[in-house]
Formats: sequence, structure tokens, C-alpha cells
Amino acid sequence: MQSAPRYTDETGLGAALEHAKLWACPRCGRTGALVGHGLVRGYGERDGTRVVRGRRLLCSNRHRRPGCGRTFSILRADVIATFLVRAPTLYQLVRTVIAGASRRAAWRVASAGAMSMSSGYRLWRRLGTAQVGIRTRLCRARPPPASTRSEPLAQMVAHLEHVFPEASCPLTAFQSRWQTSVLG
Repeated sequence: MQSAPRYTDETGLGAALEHAKLWACPRCGRTGALVGHGLVRGYGERDGTRVVRGRRLLCSNRHRRPGCGRTFSILRADVIATFLVRAPTLYQLVRTVIAGASRRAAWRVASAGAMSMSSGYRLWRRLGTAQVGIRTRLCRARPPPASTRSEPLAQMVAHLEHVFPEASCPLTAFQSRWQTSVLG
């Protein structure tokens, strides 16, 4: 029984339908009943255009299929569930703050001034809360590297970069590997 993976682009989301019958429904656990049920669309980060954020799947109970009749979403790997902000923007925010900028200045750079400051502060709080779960998963993959930094967030970023050394955005790689939102 496989769970539905996160994909990095829209091509992967289209190819997801080819393998959907092999995945188990996360609601009922049955295999062989998943069918495509449209795209998950949302607003873009900066310009307000509509973008594809994922794909919906239906666990079909029609025509004697064994499903439960409920739907669920497969999100792209760079999408943070329930947020407009994508993982690379959040990563840029964290890296800029660790480099010494204030959260306000870092958010202006990361969001290019397109989103409110309250969004940046809310994301920062959520990341601080989710840090325990992130670090627990990272420790399962590899032990943390030696660090001279005393800030927990800087240690977490160092650990992310240690586990995913080739990734341009370790938060995206985290979501892709563990099939969960970085913010829990």
C-alpha cells in the first residue's frame, strides 16, 4: 500500500493519475478506487493570478467500486498547505533572518512587498512551533551536524541543509520526502 507522493511540478501531477489505482486512500485505506477529481487551484504568491497547487483524488464508491466516496488532495512539494506562501519563500525568510536581518526586513525581501507583515509574523510563529516535529524527522534521517550557533532555528536550517545537501530549497525537499507540510 503506497501513499500519494508530492510532486514538484504540474507534469508530475498529471502523471499522478497513472499510478492512482496503486495508492491507498488515506481516509479508508482501500486500494484500487482512486480516480482524478480535478485540480486544486489557488492564488499566486505575489501577483494574485490563479495557479495550480495540486490535484484532488476521489476514492470512488460508484459502480461497485470499494471506495469510501471521500476526496483528498495531493499538493505540489513547494506548496505549504493552507498558506499562499510557498516553501522557497519561507526558506528565504529564515535564511535572511539567520544572516542578521530583522524579521520585518527579511519578510519584505522574501515576499517582495506583496504580502502583509502579519503574514510574515504568523509564518514565523508557525515555523517556531513546528520546529520540534521537523527536527525529530531530520534526526531520524541523519544526526545533526556540529554547530557553533546557539539559535534553535539556525541549528534546524543547518540540519536541513545537512540532510538535503543538493536541494535548492531544503523545506521543499523535506515536504517531498516525508509527504507532510513543513508547518505541521
